[in-house]
Amino acid sequence: MNISALDENGKPVDWWFIYKVPQLSGGAGDDHATGYEYVYYDSTIDGNKDPRQRNVAKSPYVLNGGKGALNLTLDTVFKNVRKPPKTLGWILYNDEMPEVVGKPDDGHKGHTKGVLAFDTESKTAFWMLHSWPKFAEPGAEKDPTPKYGQTYMCISLDLDTANKIAAQMTTHQEPQVYMPNTANLPEDAGLYILSLAPKATPKAAGDTIDLKSKGGMSFKVIAKNKEWNDDFWNDLVGPALNDDMDVETWIRGPIAPTADVDGIHKTFDIKYINLGPMGAHWAWPETHDHAKWGIAKHGPWVCVGDINRMISQRKRGGGTIAFQNTTLWLGLSKAGLVLAPPGQTRETTHALIQTTHHHHNERPPKAVVPAKKTAPTKVAAKKAAPQKAAVKKSAPAKVAVKKAAPKKAGPKK
Repeated sequence: MNISALDENGKPVDWWFIYKVPQLSGGAGDDHATGYEYVYYDSTIDGNKDPRQRNVAKSPYVLNGGKGALNLTLDTVFKNVRKPPKTLGWILYNDEMPEVVGKPDDGHKGHTKGVLAFDTESKTAFWMLHSWPKFAEPGAEKDPTPKYGQTYMCISLDLDTANKIAAQMTTHQEPQVYMPNTANLPEDAGLYILSLAPKATPKAAGDTIDLKSKGGMSFKVIAKNKEWNDDFWNDLVGPALNDDMDVETWIRGPIAPTADVDGIHKTFDIKYINLGPMGAHWAWPETHDHAKWGIAKHGPWVCVGDINRMISQRKRGGGTIAFQNTTLWLGLSKAGLVLAPPGQTRETTHALIQTTHHHHNERPPKAVVPAKKTAPTKVAAKKAAPQKAAVKKSAPAKVAVKKAAPKKAGPKK
């Protein structure tokens, strides 16, 4: 049987992207959200000859409704999970496994989440990289928590490419594998070896491999293992894409500086998500989001991954899928805000974030630069007065962050 990503109507598609919104109570400017709604985009929409029809848009489905691209794609593999065809197999991995697995999570494994499914007869496969804890669970009666925002990327592949991805995972992403089914794979296949969850400690390494989807889309898989022990986004992704990055991830604890290791590029943390430009009236602060995505500042690079931009994650394996897509890049560029104050541009906001950034901050800057500084610093602060005033105007964003305090009791991811 052929294995492929399926679109919202169950038709084969080369790739798709989903952004799930968190639970939102609704209010001025926001719609209520159960936490299973999402926006959607895929390669078929992207190939429309009319540019006006190429839109990232709100899906008519919900993730816990049994319909839509995510459910239909997984159903082709798991609808007969107890008696699958002999040629059909899968690798499930998640740093927070479903409770049905019945064993504790290994915090030394990679901070990785996804599904690799394949068929040895048709030599087809797909890879679904996501950020949803405790997902996927074949045969589950309900979906995991709807509380936070999550991202999902699914790509149709041939079997050889799936094996290459699995081989990289073994030594770099170091995933926590559960409930694997290797079908009739040979024992030297990358997918088979990954299913064994090797415990041997590999050499420290960061890696980038260039691959193509079944339909010919070029993409990079950028990954690093825990032994590498450097910052993933600053030291690997930014330099690999040769650009500054805006990154949205789960931020808890000390974070890396804005300056990349190459001394040229910078990485900025997205602090607020607003899907209004996509026609979906939902907005929320970073503290309500568990997605892991990034966009290059000057070019159409989009990254969908599973590792956070935090100092603590230097000791975890993980990775991201990087690909170029103008429509999705533009949509996410408008959706991700670095707390742009009223009247400020993206450029001036980046400069402000860099000026006020401190590597121990866990959230947006809570105060302007202290007045009691050395003389040179005081001069710089006076020059930045217009921006400081703008920060004070951004009170609504600060209030949103404060309201998110209960999130501390959530998963430590």
